[in-house]
Amino acid sequence: MKKSPNHRLSDHALWALGRASQHAQRLVRQHMTDAGVRTQHYHVLASLADDGEAVQATLADRIGFDRSDLVTLLDELEELELLARRVDPADRRRKIVAITPAGERQLATMDELIHAAETDLLQPLTAAERKTLLNLLRRLSDDQG
Repeated sequence: MKKSPNHRLSDHALWALGRASQHAQRLVRQHMTDAGVRTQHYHVLASLADDGEAVQATLADRIGFDRSDLVTLLDELEELELLARRVDPADRRRKIVAITPAGERQLATMDELIHAAETDLLQPLTAAERKTLLNLLRRLSDDQG
């Protein structure tokens, strides 16, 4: 990450957090791309694994994806047998999406890629600094879990 010491906000936490976030996202994309997987697939599979099966529209809202874009991703994931769609018995026009065992395995592999990206990002920090950073970020985001 290049330093921008002359930027008017370079001494502010918001600027530093934003720059660190951009760097983290680049690292995740790099690890995913190098492994031949897509970060968008990760979002879909992780939501299905963590929050359970869902109707396509609900899934789109849950992960913040455009509904028409999500259909393309679901088609790709279904072709790879990482998820399955079935007709909703309550409304035959809707499809329920669920992760498959192959999708669970792929998700575990992608989790490892994210862990590797995080390791790269946090490499300059000691173990104690990493723990402190995580605790501070959780406090800022009200995510105590």
